[in-house]
Amino acid sequence: MSAKFKTVALSAVMMAGMVAAGAVSAQTAVGGGATLPEVFYKDLLPSGVGFTDYTYTGTGSGAGKKAFLNNNPQATTGSEFRDESQATRPIWPTTQSVHFAGSDSALTQAELDAYNPAHLSGWGPVIQVPSVGTSVLIPYKRSGISNLDLSDAKMCAIFSNKTGGMTWGQVRGTSDTTTVKVVYRSDTSGTTELLSRYLVAACPSSGFKVSNNFATVVGNALPGATSTTPVAPPAHWVAVSGSTGVQNAMTTDSRLGYLSPDPVYTGSSNAVVAKINGNLPSLTAIQTALGTQSLPVGGASAASNPLAWVPAYVKPTPATGTGSSYPIFGTTNLLVNQCYANAGAQAKVVDFLTRLYDTDANPHNFVNVPAAWKTAIVDTFLTASSSLSIGRTDVCNGIGRP
Repeated sequence: MSAKFKTVALSAVMMAGMVAAGAVSAQTAVGGGATLPEVFYKDLLPSGVGFTDYTYTGTGSGAGKKAFLNNNPQATTGSEFRDESQATRPIWPTTQSVHFAGSDSALTQAELDAYNPAHLSGWGPVIQVPSVGTSVLIPYKRSGISNLDLSDAKMCAIFSNKTGGMTWGQVRGTSDTTTVKVVYRSDTSGTTELLSRYLVAACPSSGFKVSNNFATVVGNALPGATSTTPVAPPAHWVAVSGSTGVQNAMTTDSRLGYLSPDPVYTGSSNAVVAKINGNLPSLTAIQTALGTQSLPVGGASAASNPLAWVPAYVKPTPATGTGSSYPIFGTTNLLVNQCYANAGAQAKVVDFLTRLYDTDANPHNFVNVPAAWKTAIVDTFLTASSSLSIGRTDVCNGIGRP
């Protein structure tokens, strides 16, 4: 656990002895989802063995959203939410409520349209907010290369397995015929979705699609595909699950993947992560790029729409040279409810959000949301006088997430 959060963790240990004080303090706030911010969330909440106020399981963004929207910690087989407070990490029963979820994959209109008629009247409105900004890194391992710099065109060629990106020699302009083996996420992944938004913008008319499913992202861009007939990723590419799976796979030579910042791949060393268009990630540049858009998208009248709180990706300009910046970035987001049937769970969700926006995310190689975004989020969802605030009594009277 990082030193930044040891005080929080120690406080949680002392609090653990007070759980008998009543039902409110005894309620564990259960969450899970995105693996991209998993270490950050587990430090901040905190979540882990012996911590009973919060629990967070990294399952991937798609599984996290599904669990939250259906209020079922077992909504995705093989990616269930677990009780991280116990060393054995038992799977939560289907009767356990899911109080929040992390997702780098933005909530869709289709997901909202499915939730509202089924649960809006009983559970209350869904709230989606950006948590932190993040880059998506391109880790690589190739013997003899320690300064990989990829242009947009090379990224397009690599991820479509076409000439210019099929071998390390094509990538580097050398005689090296070693095949580039792309490591990709097989689970539904928000990190995949963030990469896809960049590929669609950087490679127009190439066939890439925005999705949290990698096969969908590249299916229509690969050799042999058409605009209506996708093909599967090449057999020599390497499918893994979760951020840890990507990191573990990168110990083998001739591989290239995509990954969120972590203690090994921080984004500061070109020896292990590629530059894009001559740039490594800059926290300041990413925050500036995010800040070019206002929240909620569409203005105050759109504040009740969860989709308005995650802006569309805009590729930075210029792409190269003076004034250019690292182009693969976005936000990781949180899904919570406006209404909770359990006052203890509601209080802990509010406390988590409050501390989140007052915590420096930079030690985890993330970017705090722009100041204007923080103000909008706090004023809208964490200020009692707002009609959209969590726990608003005239909205939540008699309803709430179980």
